[in-house]
Amino acid sequence: MMLSRKSIDQAISPFYNDWAILSSELKVCIGQEASDCHRLISQGCEVYEALQETLNGLFGSLAPSPLNESERLEFVKNSRSTHAASRQLEQLFGELKKKIARTKVGYPAE
Repeated sequence: MMLSRKSIDQAISPFYNDWAILSSELKVCIGQEASDCHRLISQGCEVYEALQETLNGLFGSLAPSPLNESERLEFVKNSRSTHAASRQLEQLFGELKKKIARTKVGYPAE
């Protein structure tokens, strides 16, 4: 399969759509100081890891990733503070989106 910007977008957009939903639920959860926030953070980690697997399938060893990604993701999984974990996860998704955009520049539009 020949990669294009459109095919890359089609491959990753479901993960960012899932994250948008989870992120808004997580913000509400943290605002209400509910007890099930860790479940949402775990789901966010699963979405992130699935996104990374997809990127590895698309780009192989050249797959984009944020700085210190594995350590930061481990922090999110082991954090006792749901607010700190959610912020770190949000930053990982945001940084990865920027790296993907930078990587897509080298591919044709269609």
